Formats: sequence, structure tokens, C-alpha cells
Amino acid sequence: MNLDKFNQWLSLLANLGVLIGLIFLIFELNQSNRIAIYSAESARRTQFLDMNTSRIENPEIIAKLMNPDPEFDDIEWVQALYTARQQTNTWIDAEHAVINGLLSEVTYKEIFDDIDVVVEEMPGLIPAFEYLFEAYKADENSDLETIAHLVRTVRSSKKERSRVDPIVESEANRNN
Repeated sequence: MNLDKFNQWLSLLANLGVLIGLIFLIFELNQSNRIAIYSAESARRTQFLDMNTSRIENPEIIAKLMNPDPEFDDIEWVQALYTARQQTNTWIDAEHAVINGLLSEVTYKEIFDDIDVVVEEMPGLIPAFEYLFEAYKADENSDLETIAHLVRTVRSSKKERSRVDPIVESEANRNN
């Protein structure tokens, strides 16, 4: 009987060791997930920092992009197009990171806020975004929520800008 009791204690200790090992493994996985999320969030912010730095280094194109009716030469059009593509790819990348659990829901909301701000602050990008929508056949029914939101925001902004303010219109009529 002593051998049976010894085997029971040994089995209990082995099971307890497995349980402690599983708890430790869960803790380590949770910590690894938090580190991965932080790394992804940090990389996203670095990506935006790099984009903003490149904009500071080229103020002429940014000034044009902030104009609702810019007149681009060929080089400026390419710069506008690649600025729109860079922004769009950053938003798509962030959405994929959220889908895969690497970015938080707070950051996901920030993506949509950023889309709204960029379209508002740089209306000169609207023609470049529209070009990309056509080239990639993107619309408000896109599977990616960021793209669908971007399409809706660009179209809404374009409609708002195309409306004539009644006060401005009456002043224009007085001047004629």
C-alpha cells in the first residue's frame, strides 16, 4: 500500500507541476501579446512621424495639398498621388493589424479620425484619392472599413466644397 500512496502523491505533484506550468505559460503568452501590441502601436506612430517629417521637408507640395483647388504640374501630381497612396496604405496596414489583434480598438478609432482630419486639412489630395479609388475599384462597399470610410469622407468633403455659400454668392453678385 505504501507504494500506491507514493504513486498517488507523485501523480498529484506531477499534475500540480503541469498546472503551474500552464499558468506560467498563459502569463508569458499574455505578456508577449502585450509586447506585440505595444510594438505595433509604436511602429504605427513612427510611420506617421516619418510621413510628417517628409512633409515638413517639402513644404511647397504640402501647401498645395492644403489648397482645395490646387494646380499641379506633373511632378507635383506624382507627389500628391504618392502622398495619397502612402496615407491609404498606412490606414490599410493599421486595419489589418487591428483585425489580427495587434492594435487596440482605441487605435482603430484613431484611424478613422485620422482619415477625417487628412481629408479636411489636405483637400488637394481629393483628386489623388479619387484616382486611386478608380484605379483599385474601391468604393463605399469595400471589405476594408478604412477604405469604405475614406471613400465616403472624400465624397462628402467634395460635395460640401462644391456647395456655394449663399453669403459668398451674394457678395460675388454685388461685385459683378
